[in-house]
Amino acid sequence: MRKSVALRLSCLLLALFALIGCASQDHAGHASTAGTQQANTPMLEELSIPLQVALDPSPAKNVQENTLRITVPAEHAAKLETATVSVSLTMPNMDHGAIVFAAAKEKEGAYVAQIVPTMLGDWLATITFELDGKAMSAAYPFRVEP
Repeated sequence: MRKSVALRLSCLLLALFALIGCASQDHAGHASTAGTQQANTPMLEELSIPLQVALDPSPAKNVQENTLRITVPAEHAAKLETATVSVSLTMPNMDHGAIVFAAAKEKEGAYVAQIVPTMLGDWLATITFELDGKAMSAAYPFRVEP
């Protein structure tokens, strides 16, 4: 009977170590994916408008105000002049809802939002322009560190 218990415990330990090993590799994959995606230009697909997005500090700091700057290219800025802009933060690997922040217009084509992520890890900022009753969004992945 003791051999049976020892064998079961050994199997459980092996399974646990395998899961921990897979989780570490999976986390590293997500981190490199977030870094790759961050280099991509967010797009308002409906109007084919690329957005320039900058986060200060980068990586973002946990439970602190971080500045998210959104710039619309000059040739497209007039199209979005009357838009209301918001930023919704979510964690793709978690299911705890969204945190929404308003973005203020600094000048034509330039918006700024003070965002406060509440956990460490990979986040997604969904930047939404509401114009004439229609919403258009672009995604910006980023990382939060201590």
